[in-house]
Amino acid sequence: MRELSEITGALKAMPPLPHVAQRVLQVVRDPEYSIDELVELVRTDPALTGRILKLCNSALYGLHKEVLSVADAVAYLGTRNLVKLVLVSCSATHFTKTRKSPYTDPATLWRHTFSVATAAQWLAMRSGFAQADTAFTAGILHNIGKIVLSQLADPATFCVPATATSHVQAEQMLFGIDHATAAGIVVDTWLLPRELRQAVRTHHDGQQLAAANPLTAILHVADTLVLMAGIGNPFPALPLAIDENALHTLHLTAADVTAATAHVDAELRRNAELLNLDGLDNR
Repeated sequence: MRELSEITGALKAMPPLPHVAQRVLQVVRDPEYSIDELVELVRTDPALTGRILKLCNSALYGLHKEVLSVADAVAYLGTRNLVKLVLVSCSATHFTKTRKSPYTDPATLWRHTFSVATAAQWLAMRSGFAQADTAFTAGILHNIGKIVLSQLADPATFCVPATATSHVQAEQMLFGIDHATAAGIVVDTWLLPRELRQAVRTHHDGQQLAAANPLTAILHVADTLVLMAGIGNPFPALPLAIDENALHTLHLTAADVTAATAHVDAELRRNAELLNLDGLDNR
């Protein structure tokens, strides 16, 4: 096992999200943000603009009229979809650096990440306890530490610890750090908004879930239900359960979890182009 200081150094060295993505995150934190400001931000990045227009005009949205500008994209798709496309396009480059191993691989990790973001957005809208854009962002970021952890998983020697009783414990025994703590180091280094950093770092922390932090609870429920659905689950033999405190905080029921899982499944089938890492990385 590598020294924790070496792992922490690798996490802190991860390149940040592009400036335009960071500015978009700042803008959408304000519930009264200006759509014009959002459009102008995206237009400052020609490569990102081109990628978004390509996605808008693809089969993904099936529009009958060609989208020729970012303003058109907002008009036809709405601001929420524009924010989604920005974050997906800007984060894809990071996930291509995932090492293929029994722990994970680029396509599997990205599929899981997108699924959690989709579930988190749905849960935020269902519960009304967090902004949908913020929840989607938390889902995109929650796995960022796994990119570094994947570099430590040697395919020749990787095996699930026999004494592990949870996913977090298995990662701690394998790497000396779990994926939530690892992601927390990355987003702290990137100086992202405090609410996002806390949710990413603590979404498997029972004490934090009991403290009724809505975004943390949303991210925990989203991540766990996606793992329970078998999407990107590196330890299928280990037990999984959604923390009851998280459900109570969000006023969600088992039926809501079932509905969220069905929504994720439908979105995965519909969003093939957003799951194509090779295409998204070409920007």
